[in-house]
Amino acid sequence: MGETVLLTGASSFTGMWIAEALASAGFEVLAPLLRERSDYDGERQARIARVAAVAEVVYARPFGCEAFLQLVRGRRIAALAHHAADVTGYRDPGFDAAAAFGRNLTGAPQVLQTLAEQGARVALVTGTVFEAGEGGVPEEPLAVTPYGLSKTLTNIALQHHAAWAGLRFGRFVIPSPYGAFEQQRSFPAYLFRSWFAGETPVVRTPLYLRDHLPAPLLARAYAEHLAALLSDPATAAVARPSGWQASQAAFAEKLAAEAGPRLARECRTAFAEQTEFPEPLRRVNAEPARRDGWDEPAFWDDYVSWHAAVTR
Repeated sequence: MGETVLLTGASSFTGMWIAEALASAGFEVLAPLLRERSDYDGERQARIARVAAVAEVVYARPFGCEAFLQLVRGRRIAALAHHAADVTGYRDPGFDAAAAFGRNLTGAPQVLQTLAEQGARVALVTGTVFEAGEGGVPEEPLAVTPYGLSKTLTNIALQHHAAWAGLRFGRFVIPSPYGAFEQQRSFPAYLFRSWFAGETPVVRTPLYLRDHLPAPLLARAYAEHLAALLSDPATAAVARPSGWQASQAAFAEKLAAEAGPRLARECRTAFAEQTEFPEPLRRVNAEPARRDGWDEPAFWDDYVSWHAAVTR
C-alpha cells in the first residue's frame, strides 16, 4: 500500500480528477467532505461516486472542526492535499475576501499541527492564476479579483502555519481547466447547451488569453508535484502547469471543431466585440504539463459524450 494523502475539496470538478490521479500514482486517498451524503446531488453527487471508487470518502467533516481532527488522529498520513476553499460567489465583484480568508483559516493551525504529530511531511495547497504574483504578468503583481485576494491571503497564512508545524509547504497553481464533470455554469457548458438547443453561442470575452489545460493532465501534474515534494528536497515549492495558451475565441473554435464531428451537427460560434476588461487580458502559467502517453482523441470523445449525456 502507498502513503496516505488527506485530500480536501474532492467533490469539486478538479478535486475529483485529482483524487483519481493520486490513486493512479499509488497513493491511498482519504477524502473528507463538508456535508452529509444526503446534501449532495446532481453533478457533485456524480463526482463523489467517482471519488468513492478510488478513495475513502468520509462525510460531514468540515475542514478544521473537531470531527475533522478526530479523523486525522490515529492515522499515518504523509501529506495534506488542501484543495478546498471558500469559493461561493467567487465570480462576484462583491465577493468578501476578508470573510472568505477567515473561513479558510478556521482550524487550519490545529489541522497542520495534528498532521505533523501524526507523521505528515508535506502540506500542498491549491492556488490560482488570479492570485497576487501569478498569471504570467509581472507588471500586474496584485491579485486580480476579490476571490484572488482571498486565495493569496489564505495561502500566505497556510505557508506560515505549515512552517510553524514543521511541514514542507507546496503550492499548485491552477489555470483554466476543462473536461468531463465540469461545472454547468462553465464557459464550455454554455457552448454545449447552446449547440444542443440549436442556437449559436456568443463569446463575450473573445480577447481574453487564458491557459486551457485538460483536467486529467492537470490532475496528473498535481500528483507528480506532490510525489516530488514528498521524495525530493530539491523540488521547487510551486508548480504552475500550463496547457494551451489561447484566446477565448480560439478555445471556442477548438471546442466547436472537436464537438461538431462527434455530435454530427454544426456547432457555430459568434463573437462579440469586447470593449470591457474587468479581468486582465492575459492570465497563464509557465510550465508545460507533461503530455507523454496522452490520448487526446480519447479525451475529446469522453468530454463531448459527457456533455451530450448531461445536457440532453
